[in-house]
Amino acid sequence: MGFSKQTADVHGSTMVAVVAGTLLDAGITGIVVVTRTELLDSLALPTGDRVNVVINDDPNSEMIDSIGMGCTWLVDHGAALTKLFAGDGAPADPQANRDGVMVIPADMPRLSVSTCRACMDAFTADPSLIVIATYRGKRGHPIVFPLALRDVATAQGGGLRMLPRAFPDRVFLLETLDEGATLDVDTPNDFRQL
Repeated sequence: MGFSKQTADVHGSTMVAVVAGTLLDAGITGIVVVTRTELLDSLALPTGDRVNVVINDDPNSEMIDSIGMGCTWLVDHGAALTKLFAGDGAPADPQANRDGVMVIPADMPRLSVSTCRACMDAFTADPSLIVIATYRGKRGHPIVFPLALRDVATAQGGGLRMLPRAFPDRVFLLETLDEGATLDVDTPNDFRQL
């Protein structure tokens, strides 16, 4: 792209802020944005207790490394997200609301709120599943998987693609009408079409 696409202007906001807003509107418990220090001030992320940032300044890292860092943050700090949804005086189960990890790249601003909700609902109905949104049979995002599978999901040498291969009997392909589930912005032409 020639620039950090996460900061690209999409309808008056940054690309990553649009994706974060979609997740917040879908009712996700909490968001972990993994980014570089140099980009943080220009991301214009939504504010609030549900938005958390993890810094990955390793220039040689891959997307799977960032997913791993996000999962580690959830293991270490996820109970704080649970407290947001426990209600006044209700006991907070440290595993509640963080059993699943939803992965969405920051370059998918056309993904819909309803697709994110549908993936959350499918996972909630059976938290052992690996839920993958599809559009016209093509796999895309979100991908939701049990946090307990994070080591397999973030293993080097295959990345997130290895998770459904390792557990094919747990894969649930959620067919959507959302073209945004398979559209990411990788080139200047993709951005112009957006």
